[in-house]
Amino acid sequence: MVLEDEQQPHFTFITSTESFADLQVKPDYVKANTHFFIWTRRSPSKLVELKTGNVSSLNESGYDKNLPTKIFAHGFEMNGYNNEEVMNIRDEYLKREDCNFISVDWGKLAKGINYVRAVSSSVIVGEFTGDLINFLVEQGSVLKNFHVIGFSLGAHVAGKAGATVNGLLPRVTGLDPAYPLFSMENTDQRLDTSDAEFVDVIHTNSGNLLQASLSFPQAIGHIDFFVNGGHSQPGCGFIISGGITDLLGACSHTRAPLYFTESINSPVGFKAVLCDTWAHFKKGACSGNTAELMGEPISKKSYGVYYLATNKKSPFAE
Repeated sequence: MVLEDEQQPHFTFITSTESFADLQVKPDYVKANTHFFIWTRRSPSKLVELKTGNVSSLNESGYDKNLPTKIFAHGFEMNGYNNEEVMNIRDEYLKREDCNFISVDWGKLAKGINYVRAVSSSVIVGEFTGDLINFLVEQGSVLKNFHVIGFSLGAHVAGKAGATVNGLLPRVTGLDPAYPLFSMENTDQRLDTSDAEFVDVIHTNSGNLLQASLSFPQAIGHIDFFVNGGHSQPGCGFIISGGITDLLGACSHTRAPLYFTESINSPVGFKAVLCDTWAHFKKGACSGNTAELMGEPISKKSYGVYYLATNKKSPFAE
């Protein structure tokens, strides 16, 4: 997809602390700035790094090959080791079950220097993540125990990880997958249904940049949830064409990981129904249709486009 000039994201500035050489997307540079941090119930807060191919670091990390493994890839302007959203997801998973929680940290590549570079880097970061999974499987893990989750650009990292593994991941979850500079046609670069047995996608800020939106407006998974219509979230102000009341959709965009985090241990759950449009959902025309829980507790048996409404503040599940 080629965006018109007025649609190009304004992330192409360079800071005084970065050189032009750093803007080049070279695999060695990306690899040097991609890290995998692991937390378990036995080590819930200590920062421990896994290194692909390094058996010693794996043995010393506390990783348990017999446990479920959750891998999370962050988005633009985030990191994977002290970001609040990432740490909250980690804490909820460790509260829910005994598991390995691995964070993909590519913060230096995803930080506000050049969005174009971040897009290009996401593909390579995804490949390295897939290589890590292959290494863990070689060391005795079972592929069916892996679930890879990604937010924004990280959703495409997750997708590329799924495309790289030897075999087929059981599940990849995309949280408001980034849309600028991606296209429906180029499935090699973006998250798509070939990346796992089951791909679930949560949309909270769908549309294009002219609509102050940051994520895919189309359904790209086996099941897609369009929360509150998928474009603007309650409590985030109004998003109108040409208006920037939601700081280019930042609030609505970041609701996706908030909803997912809440879903991990929610006593209520985010109940959604199969429906063709948000308008029909609001009218109650789909109330008798198939229902599904959005987020972590999804059944993995439902397919199609689902709609749901939420509260405007936490707890969001109605």
